Amino acid sequence: MIEFSVVNLQFSVMAIDATQKHKADLIKRMHYAEGHLKAVCKMIEEDSYCMDIINQNHGVVEALRKVNQLILEGYLGECAWDAVHSKNLAKRKKAIGELVTLYSKK
Repeated sequence: MIEFSVVNLQFSVMAIDATQKHKADLIKRMHYAEGHLKAVCKMIEEDSYCMDIINQNHGVVEALRKVNQLILEGYLGECAWDAVHSKNLAKRKKAIGELVTLYSKK
């Protein structure tokens, strides 16, 4: 059986608006993805119909995509904004490099 849990996952969402409501929304979305992922694992164990597994998997992918979007929005609104407007050239280059690296991944 495949085990997956975000309950014990500890991460710092430094680059986003760190309000409790925003964090709670991110955690809620991660639990949603976790539920879908557990369902996919169970479906695979039970030899469910392939297309049903793929459809369920889309829920996982979309939930994680939305979490990444929210975190990125926070990064752009806080960290990247501060870096771009900084007089520190190294800080600006680092922020731009992080975005380039992120969007160069496949």
